[in-house]
Amino acid sequence: MKKIIVLVLMVFFTGLCSYAQEPTMPNVWEESFPDGLVDAAQNPVGVDVLEGKIIGLYFSASWCRGCAAFSRTFVPFRNKHQEKFEVVMVGFDYSTVEMHDYMNKLQMKWTAIPYESPARLAMKERFKVSEIPTLIIMAPNGKVITRDGYQQVDLMGDEAISHWEKMAAELK
Repeated sequence: MKKIIVLVLMVFFTGLCSYAQEPTMPNVWEESFPDGLVDAAQNPVGVDVLEGKIIGLYFSASWCRGCAAFSRTFVPFRNKHQEKFEVVMVGFDYSTVEMHDYMNKLQMKWTAIPYESPARLAMKERFKVSEIPTLIIMAPNGKVITRDGYQQVDLMGDEAISHWEKMAAELK
């Protein structure tokens, strides 16, 4: 009888340990972008393109002169660092057509929250974005690194990436 109890306890604890080793943590990007993402041509893009990267939520619009000026610097910055860094456009334009025309005109080869998605408006509310351009930098785990990404890219240039990587490591 004692052997049976020990055997049952061993099976129970082995199962408990294997359960503990297989966390079922939800994907932060799937939760943030439940309608997925799109590219500049409005083709669907899976959120898996964000995995393991530092993310820049880029609040911008075609009618904003400051946005256009920053985008001309920001597009080459993102392209140079795209192995570690990805951008998600959160459009402030007045329509899907305007947002995607803007992305195409300035060759923004990154993702965007679909214009019609409630997630686009939810991001504006969540981060209380009232002026653009705004660039919020997030760690691969979804935690905010800085709300001053725009200023950091302007002031630090390429050094901003290593700065964000250090900050992301501290947020684990």
